[in-house]
Amino acid sequence: MTRTYEEAKATLLESVTPGTPETITLDEALGRVLAQGVVARFDIPEAAKCAIDGYTFAFDSIQKYPATLKIIGESRAGGATPPAVGPQEAVFTMTGALVPQGADTAVRIEDVKVEGDRVTIFNAPKKGDLINPKGDEVTKGQEVLRPGTLLDAKTVALLANLGYYQVQVFPKVRIGIVVTGDEVREPWEGPGSAGVRNSNYYILKGLLAPFAQIRYYGIVQDEPERMIPLFDKALNENDLLLSSGGASKGKYDFTKTIAEALGLTIHFTHTNIRPGRPLIFGTRDDQRFWGLPGYPAALMANALAFLLPPVRKAAGLSDYENRTLTAVAQEPLRSKTGRIDFVRVRLRNEAGQLLVKSTGSQQTSNFLTLAQSDALAMIDAERGSVEAGEIVTVWPL
Repeated sequence: MTRTYEEAKATLLESVTPGTPETITLDEALGRVLAQGVVARFDIPEAAKCAIDGYTFAFDSIQKYPATLKIIGESRAGGATPPAVGPQEAVFTMTGALVPQGADTAVRIEDVKVEGDRVTIFNAPKKGDLINPKGDEVTKGQEVLRPGTLLDAKTVALLANLGYYQVQVFPKVRIGIVVTGDEVREPWEGPGSAGVRNSNYYILKGLLAPFAQIRYYGIVQDEPERMIPLFDKALNENDLLLSSGGASKGKYDFTKTIAEALGLTIHFTHTNIRPGRPLIFGTRDDQRFWGLPGYPAALMANALAFLLPPVRKAAGLSDYENRTLTAVAQEPLRSKTGRIDFVRVRLRNEAGQLLVKSTGSQQTSNFLTLAQSDALAMIDAERGSVEAGEIVTVWPL
């Protein structure tokens, strides 16, 4: 059951929805996704405030410059309401402090001369200079953050500034990871001449941890009697189960057999991408299963193409698609028609133009050239090879 890239991606995206929202505090909000829009409860600033340390006054009360005004008081941030200003009067007003009633313009302290209770302004400002009017940044009732927004340091700080300490967010996606293969060893174990170390868990954890609660079930040998109970347990304990290895058609590739034995409906087993054609996707009730290929380079390509967008969507993100750029190929990038090739490339900016060049071997077995790459150049199935000087779409890594 082979699906094109577009068909497989559509099936995967349709299969996931965000979980039931929960309420958390700002201390827990970093990296979470808003489930409700956030509306300003008040104006920001709540009243007109001064942008600098200086003197505020009524612009229309001065006819010519230099002008000497009487200082009638001061206004400091968080302090009492300052005195109102009349014609030819000024108030020393500090950064973030309330602008006195009657004042509408400010000048910097370094641009005036102060003698006793008099301040001389030498150069004419513009009306409204250095004043932040009431509601200039945000007005009460304005939607400032939409549902589906990822909360980062900036947006969490904005919530604090808006007076929100509790927010509704979507739950993180619960993802189980199983690594299969008699030959696979953990990094701290010696693999021996016939073994490989487990890098796939670290690829998946690194890509998905920002949006998910990861549970690792370890390495399981290619033995159905061990795989079936472990896969069943992991399916029941998570929203999504991911396995690596055993997804092809070899003698010891049992992933599809295990999925069918567990009652999963298999939607497809292969796609038209390279590296990594084997990809098994199955569902059982509200449980989702991805059987990913074992070669790390193939697993990475599949995770980027077919796993990250659905996981972002399941986490509640409205912007769940992969980001793309366009670049110019510095050399030919080889591809065959009939499949989508993800070519490992390095990016370079030269005179404002983004250039790409292959990192070397594109063999599925070679992960080093992917680890050394900045992006994957995505070459459409109908295109064939990209020649030097041609435009190509890239996925930044």
